Amino acid sequence: MEVQNNNLELLFADDTYQLTGVAISQEGRLFTNYPLWPGPHQYSVVEVLANNQVKPYPNAEMNSWQNGEDGKNKWVCVQAVYIDAENSLWVVDPACPNMEQVYQQSYKLVKINLATDAIERVYTFEGVLSAKSYLNDVRVDTQRQIAYLTNSNEGGIVVVDLNSGETRQLLQNHYSVKHDPEFTLLVDDKELKKAANLCTSTLMALPSRPMENGCTTNP
Repeated sequence: MEVQNNNLELLFADDTYQLTGVAISQEGRLFTNYPLWPGPHQYSVVEVLANNQVKPYPNAEMNSWQNGEDGKNKWVCVQAVYIDAENSLWVVDPACPNMEQVYQQSYKLVKINLATDAIERVYTFEGVLSAKSYLNDVRVDTQRQIAYLTNSNEGGIVVVDLNSGETRQLLQNHYSVKHDPEFTLLVDDKELKKAANLCTSTLMALPSRPMENGCTTNP
């Protein structure tokens, strides 16, 4: 992999495995993740080291899941990593290998203490999300102690009370969290068309305050 811009510093490159997320701690530690999609796969979450090396994070055992095993205590198909304002690492595991369906209700949001490299808490979604869901990303409000996750497959915003562990899904199937089939992409006044759906998402800004109280709007 070559970098053409001399103003950019290449920190990490991987031409073998498909990664989807990146997170950098306040100390400069770099993390990335690899979902279990078709194609080669080795680890789900890694810390990037010097000389383009990686190590499974937080350990090899957490990254050792195989089909048929219990997926609730291991990474199954990690989609995103995120570091909050308090320097905690959050890992989003939709547990949906090959984007087919959730494996044995193993979907989870995991908080890791970077000072100890230990898992602090695991939030699960049984009874809230279906087997067709796909948790895509997370943002954490450390002041209000609330996490917001996107359910990109069905359309919805999942809200987690980080203190109580209470979880609920809002705006399920609402038009504001689903793709617009009439959307046309223009670049330099030219319409770009594609033979297949490479992306079925429309970006929209939503206020988070109403979600804290469970308020929503009917389609």
